[in-house]
Amino acid sequence: MESIQSIKQRFEIIGQDPKLNRALEKAMQVAATDISVLVTGESGVGKESIPKIIHSLSHRKHAKYIAVNCGAIPEGTIDSELFGHEKG
Repeated sequence: MESIQSIKQRFEIIGQDPKLNRALEKAMQVAATDISVLVTGESGVGKESIPKIIHSLSHRKHAKYIAVNCGAIPEGTIDSELFGHEKG
């Protein structure tokens, strides 16, 4: 498993805040699992970086990475956009 420092270097992440390091530790833990992840947060907090880190450390790293901007999906349709929708 990579170290937090090597991940910071590879993804050009700066900062030493304990919360940042904790988020990177969680990303490393999640990458080893087979669960779906939804990353939320305010603008500019790294919502694009964390999923890329998770993907690059996972067993799916050779598959295509797809990011979805949930904020751009009209209200009331996010369920069908993410999980599909069938009439009836």
